Amino acid sequence: MDDVFVDSSTFVTHCMAGDYTLVKLIEKHTLTTSPNVIEESFYKSLFLRTEAVFGKANKYTLKDKYLKHRKSYEVIFRYYYHFIGELVERGVLKVLPVTYDIINASIEISWKYGLLPNDALIAATCKHYGIKKIATFDDDFTRVDFLEVIGV
Repeated sequence: MDDVFVDSSTFVTHCMAGDYTLVKLIEKHTLTTSPNVIEESFYKSLFLRTEAVFGKANKYTLKDKYLKHRKSYEVIFRYYYHFIGELVERGVLKVLPVTYDIINASIEISWKYGLLPNDALIAATCKHYGIKKIATFDDDFTRVDFLEVIGV
């Protein structure tokens, strides 16, 4: 099985919309991701949950609602703490460390491909670890010539 890097959009659509792309990937590939992807997808899921439950949101609304209405976010907590945690514990999902060399390379990749910083960090992580495939719904990665986008 080949390595596939899982981008935040894949986690978010699985968590929030029940999209089965992630499950299909588990059956066919070795999955990898990075701490920044888990953080980004957790935050985006919290944000989308805030909008679904409380209406239009911004980062201040999210913080306020998350502090005051914790029960409303239980489904997000269970997904990231239990489901993602279990994938990591079982070795189905590897979380790759991000090093200073990767961060430095991400700045170059950002400039070369016109990627925003977090996407550039993801691309640099893939390049550093020799991962050639990325599961994402973000078409910005199609501009990166060393990555093959799957699961879109």
